Amino acid sequence: MKTNAFGGKQTPAEERKEAKMVRSGKITPAEYARKEKAEGDSKSKSALMATGKKLASGKMTAGQYASKPMKKG
Repeated sequence: MKTNAFGGKQTPAEERKEAKMVRSGKITPAEYARKEKAEGDSKSKSALMATGKKLASGKMTAGQYASKPMKKG
């Protein structure tokens, strides 16, 4: 059973799953940025890419990412 972490719910649990996918290498920072934009994130693509790179490198943990204030659109 495969769950789609990028469902658009913007809950801490979903955000944690997204971050873990980037950290594990299942998706690249570029894919992360594209999927976040598709969810309706209002940040620029370069800002999302920077966040993806931080997640992939371990500079930001899944918990830190999930605890950030979430805003849609």
